[in-house]
Order: sequence, then structure tokens, then C-alpha cells
Amino acid sequence: MADFNLKLNQTLNPAVSQRTVLLGRVKMAQAVKLPESEWAKLLMEVERDPLFQELLGAEKSGQRIIRYKRIGRHGISSQFYEMADNDIVGGSGVSPESLIDQKKQLLALVRKLGQDKFEKHFLYREEGVSIESIANQCGLSVSEAQQINDFILNMSVLSEFYFPSQLQSTQLMRPTLVGRIVRNDDTSYSIAFFSPHLARGTYEINHLALRSWQREKKLDRNEASRLRRYVGLLEMANLKQGAFTRVLDYLLLAQRKYFDTQDLSQLAPISLRQVARHIQFAPSTISRVFSAKSILLPWEKEVPLLYLMPGRRRVLLHILEKMLAGREKRSTDADLAREIQETTGVNVSRRTVTACRHVLASRDQATPKS
Repeated sequence: MADFNLKLNQTLNPAVSQRTVLLGRVKMAQAVKLPESEWAKLLMEVERDPLFQELLGAEKSGQRIIRYKRIGRHGISSQFYEMADNDIVGGSGVSPESLIDQKKQLLALVRKLGQDKFEKHFLYREEGVSIESIANQCGLSVSEAQQINDFILNMSVLSEFYFPSQLQSTQLMRPTLVGRIVRNDDTSYSIAFFSPHLARGTYEINHLALRSWQREKKLDRNEASRLRRYVGLLEMANLKQGAFTRVLDYLLLAQRKYFDTQDLSQLAPISLRQVARHIQFAPSTISRVFSAKSILLPWEKEVPLLYLMPGRRRVLLHILEKMLAGREKRSTDADLAREIQETTGVNVSRRTVTACRHVLASRDQATPKS
């Protein structure tokens, strides 16, 4: 397992404190570079350990020790429950046929259980009970309950093979399609993730209850070491997932007009620095978290996530293109600058309008005439 465990020493020594902060930043930078499938593998190793499973189903003084904390209205995509396998690809030494067979068998078990019970008892583990108790509540054998639990972990690791990106990437690896943007009943937007580990959100760890539980269990040295490593990894996963979903929430709100209209001129110009100031993460961290990831827009168009952070120049090009389409009367660049400011609130100089018009003109010249 990759070692992302953070051991934060409580000390008043400024030099040690500074080294700890720098170490945390280095580990965070390493962590966010990992593809989602690699993160899912790390978390699967943790979650399959009986020690973690015991903690997930344990309570101390009526308080859960570790639980999944779903973020906002984000959840699992309805496509997770479908068996559309036309686009499935193999990977990591796994053939497409074996992936299809695995999913068919486990989906039949999930359908037998019912979607609501599956999400309550297995996906989000809303109650702090053991897998044996869950099996009893759901009328399943312990073996069937364990198969469903393993199915969730495997689907997290293999999500990119069940839901492959259709984008052509210039990078060495294909982008990871994380989910789709969906419109809620109140007209807000949220994300329906394809991977269960993204849909689950973060790990809520009650450290006080954990320490009390650990004292009572009298863990041996190996178990205590494993537990520290796991908690460090889960905390790092929380940082990464927290940054990811906070940026997504920011973009879903900022680009709402675009999602409502599909009008490119309604895109809001957004910079990495602007987002970084809002969520208080470094721009480089946000760039790494979003790199090599894509998403489906509400009308099923797949785009890189960074597409939703257009620069000011790109947005101005869309606005000008729409304004000038079919316009017979020629407007001066100064007039267009004033019109843009009045209609969109975007403050733009005449020189910028001139430069954008040159770009549009060169595009028109490069387009073959029919």
C-alpha cells in the first residue's frame, strides 16, 4: 500500500512545525496525482480488512466510530444499476467478458434486495451495524451480503472500464469519466457519480470514540500500526475528496445558466486562482485534482472537467460570436465593448474586443465554404 499516513506531531518547535506542514503538502501533492482507480484500490485494501469492517459497524457510547458522510445531494448514477455493456473495455488484465459476467451476477442480487435497501444498508451504511446484522435485516445470507459489499469495492476500482470515457486524449492515459451532471427537482444541479467510492463522499472519523475503542480492544502492535496507517490514508482521502466536491459545487452554481440554456455565451469565466481563493486550496492542487477527468453535461455531452473553468477570452469569443451572428449593421469595437458590459456585466476593453474579432475572422476564413 502507498504510504500516505500523516503523523502530525504536536510540538511548539517552529522548525518541526514547518517541516510537518511541508510534509503534509508534499503528501497531498502526491495523493491528488493518483488516478481515481488507484485511489479506489488503496481504499479497497483498507475496507476489506476485518479491522476496518469492525470499526465501520461499531459504536462507542452510542456514537459511530467511522461512517460514510455523503456530500450534499451528490450520489450514485442510475446507470450503475443498468447492464448496458456495449462500450465496456478491459483493463488491468481483466477481460470485458469477465467484467460483464461479474456485474450481471451481482446486479441480480442487488435487484433482489431492492435499490433503496441496497443504498441504505450497503452503499451508504447508514446504520452502525455489522455485515452479519445487515444480512439479517435484509433477508440475505452473510455470504450474499459480503458479495454485495465486495461488488461495491470492485465497481469502485473498475468503474472506468464499465463507464469508459469517449474523449480522445493527447495524454498517455484516457480521462476518467466520473459521472453526469443532473438537474434536481428544485432546478439546482448535482453530480451522479459512476463510482461508488465517489458517491459515498468522505469518511467521518470520531477520533475520541476511536481512541476509547482502541484502548478497550487492546490492539497488538501490528494492529495498532495498521490502524494508524489506515486513519492517515482515510484523512488524506477526505482532503482530496473534499477539495474535489467543493470545486464541483462551486462550478455547478457558477455555470447554472449554461446548464439551463446550453448557450456557450452563458458560460461564466472562471480562473483557477478564483476557485482557489474560494475553497482555500492552492491552484496547483485544484489543477491536479481535476486533471484527466471528464463529466457528462445534462444533455449527455462529455467534456473535460476543466472545460467548466473557461478563461475570460474564451467566454468573450462565445459572446461576440453570438452578438455578431446575422448582424447587418457593422458595430465599432468600442460600441461592442459597451454592449457586452451592459448585457452581460463583463467589463472588457476595446482592444480586447478587437483581438477577439480578429480570432473570429480567422476562424471564418479557415472554415471551408460550402
